[in-house]
Amino acid sequence: MKSKALTFLTVFVLSTAGFSQSGKQKPGDEQTIRISTELVQLDVVVTDKNGQAVRGLTKNDFQLYEGGKKQLISFFELVDAVKGQRSGQQAQGPDAAPAEPPPSAQGPGGSDIRRIFAFVVDDLTIRYEDLTYLRQMLTNFVDRSMQPNDLVAIVRTVGGKGLLQQFTTDKDLLRRSIASLTPVSHALGAFHNPDPGRLSGTPSASTDGAVNPGGDAAMAGSLDTSGESVDINSSEEDTNRTLRSFMSLGTASFLIDSMKQLPGRKSMVLISGGLPILSSKPGNSAGAVSLFLNALSDRATRAGVAINTMDIRGLQASMGVASFEDTPAKSSMGADGGGPGFGRIPDDKQFGYKNPFDQMEAQQGLRVLANETGGIAVLNKNNFDEGLGKIIGASDAYYLLAYTPSDSNFKGDFRKVEIKVNNKDFRVLSRRGYFAREDRLAAEPVTKQDQVLAAIKSPVAHRDVDLEAMVLYKAAEPAKGVIDISIMVDPRKLSFETVNGKKQTSYDVVGFVFDELGKLRGGFNETLTASLTAAELDRATKEGGLSYTTGTTLPAGTYQIRLAVRDNKSGGIGTVSRYVEVPDLSKGKLAASSMLLGAAVAGEMNATKLTPLSPSRRISRKEDLRYAVVIYNPKLKGGQPQLQTRLIISQNGNIIHKEDDQPVPAGANGAQQLKVGQFGLSGVKPGRYTLTLLITDTLADKKTLPLTRSMDFVVVD
Repeated sequence: MKSKALTFLTVFVLSTAGFSQSGKQKPGDEQTIRISTELVQLDVVVTDKNGQAVRGLTKNDFQLYEGGKKQLISFFELVDAVKGQRSGQQAQGPDAAPAEPPPSAQGPGGSDIRRIFAFVVDDLTIRYEDLTYLRQMLTNFVDRSMQPNDLVAIVRTVGGKGLLQQFTTDKDLLRRSIASLTPVSHALGAFHNPDPGRLSGTPSASTDGAVNPGGDAAMAGSLDTSGESVDINSSEEDTNRTLRSFMSLGTASFLIDSMKQLPGRKSMVLISGGLPILSSKPGNSAGAVSLFLNALSDRATRAGVAINTMDIRGLQASMGVASFEDTPAKSSMGADGGGPGFGRIPDDKQFGYKNPFDQMEAQQGLRVLANETGGIAVLNKNNFDEGLGKIIGASDAYYLLAYTPSDSNFKGDFRKVEIKVNNKDFRVLSRRGYFAREDRLAAEPVTKQDQVLAAIKSPVAHRDVDLEAMVLYKAAEPAKGVIDISIMVDPRKLSFETVNGKKQTSYDVVGFVFDELGKLRGGFNETLTASLTAAELDRATKEGGLSYTTGTTLPAGTYQIRLAVRDNKSGGIGTVSRYVEVPDLSKGKLAASSMLLGAAVAGEMNATKLTPLSPSRRISRKEDLRYAVVIYNPKLKGGQPQLQTRLIISQNGNIIHKEDDQPVPAGANGAQQLKVGQFGLSGVKPGRYTLTLLITDTLADKKTLPLTRSMDFVVVD
């Protein structure tokens, strides 16, 4: 980039540790979970017989016990995650909910977040055929259940890539993440490993778990492997099961730690094919399992995370119960501690093939994990949407309860907590307890550098400074692209001083470019000073702000560009992120530039009178909106392309206008075609909208999906 390069940081995209709040906290702050000798604050969900969150309860409806001793509840609050409502008593009805703020181009800030979901996909235990159900379930969630201010991440045990595993409100990014859920080969994988004869003795250099780019035929021979194949029939499979389970739980634990700084109660959904390590079968130390569960429960309690579990195998026919005669001289309540089947022989051959773990043992682990952390276990269900719906329903509202422990002598012992409600028809979802040690608040970033770094790492937008950003791609060389970055900073949230009769402000503009693995690929950092007359400041405010532009050239790939602006007087920070894909045109695949927007005189189609929109993308209702996109590598028939486009206008995820497919007039250059369109805004209400263009090559293979290009814009009077 042409600006001064940043060399002082590297950022892993998944990290969320940068979200913080300054000042002393009190019960009811967004940072909800705290444990000290003076105050233990917990969150709890109450559901009805249909699995939906119960609202309207009061403090008198609850009973709280620590170590079997009843505790006095000193603080009580209902948090309605859907309506953004908090009440010390009970909800006042739907009319009392505050109006939903208009969506910001920067994304939701801490107070805007409604619900947080983290889906952990256990690659090591999910069969190839079950991935279809998994992708469909997650797609339905994104399309039907996800709200504009929900924060969602999809994280894989192995095989994931940083760009696709971060918390986001961007549905397009989540859909891309879902599409990437294809089989991965791993040394500890229960499935998807090629036959041992197909592997060399030298492990591949790949350690990120490359995914299968093809279908069933490609799966067997085209997978990268991160180690030698493991024979699941070997005598070492018990060890492999244990390692497999701990890898899944390790991913969950890492994610819990990263979610701790996010506001409110968080829902993790561990999607797996089984978790036998937490069962009390012979060979598992009951003490070790108990200690592990206590530690995990404590960690989830402090982070405000409920771990829900789902067996993606669904309802399976089981023939795993052995007859008494076949049970080798063991009582069902013998010295082994009795496994979850009480004398049944674990059936490794269920479902007609050698299965890497027994159905009941695997589900027992998933059930225990959910119960210990206040979550829901979805087991033996083929309707995965319904099962996930119960988890979502339980996330819509929760209660905060705080008390001063009667035993304030913290010595690190584990303290069991039990919460009950008076209505026995209700179900209480709460965590098992905590270790008696005080929380230590993370130190606030001190230097300007640390403050910007913390803001950039956070998935929650910082909006002390309002800014808009536009990142555009256009082709350069066949395997490279030119990236134009434009930023507009709203002066109304900058600190101005009067210097020599002018209004003056100083602010830093910082940018980071990450590739799909989350590696830093470039950046810029400049300090800008604006000195404006009163008239110039007023004009800049009306036109959308103070502008800044830069650019770079990137090789083919997918990137995230994170931007931050810091007011050097107040220390306030604003952040925003954008995604851009640079296609490799040399491969001959259909591709397109970013969408360009401009304002034109209403009804006038003369391109010479086009005014490109600024990064704020504001346009008057008195004008027409013109859009343009360059389409690369269309298929040709008789030297001519046959392209079609469909225009869709949406607001807050709801489609308000959709056109039929329109042909793209063929241009002189067959390899590049230009699509230009225009429509009036006189009948459109002021607000933020999204323009989406679907591009279809009718000459391409039927398996070729349409390209999608989107850009949001703001209509003003």
